[in-house]
Amino acid sequence: MKKLMQTLCLALFAGILAACGGDSPDKTAKTFFKELFSGDANKAVELIYIPPEAGDKGAEKAKGKITMMASEMQAQIKKEGSIDVSTGEVTYTNADKTEATVKITLTGKKNGKEHSETNNVRLIKTDKGWRIKM
Repeated sequence: MKKLMQTLCLALFAGILAACGGDSPDKTAKTFFKELFSGDANKAVELIYIPPEAGDKGAEKAKGKITMMASEMQAQIKKEGSIDVSTGEVTYTNADKTEATVKITLTGKKNGKEHSETNNVRLIKTDKGWRIKM
């Protein structure tokens, strides 16, 4: 019963998060990084695409990685200050527009100097909205 309640709460939370994040690849990517930088690994994990065949083990593995990343980012932010996230061009990579890449630029300080890094983030549209492909 406890497991069922946790699952229902998680599904409700995922729905709320998807609604708040909007249903576009760039908003999902930006929300993911903001949650990661705020140290909320649970919210960030909700925006990760976990293939059905990965099951619970895949979800736990993703959560472990994201938790570690969030911890590292929190240490970096404490040391150097905040990190800004900006999104750029969205490129749909298939005809159905269910897969996309988004340019993400992270700007902050590294070793006391202003630093900016741009990467492409891959996303896939699911029945729960856009999710980050790791």
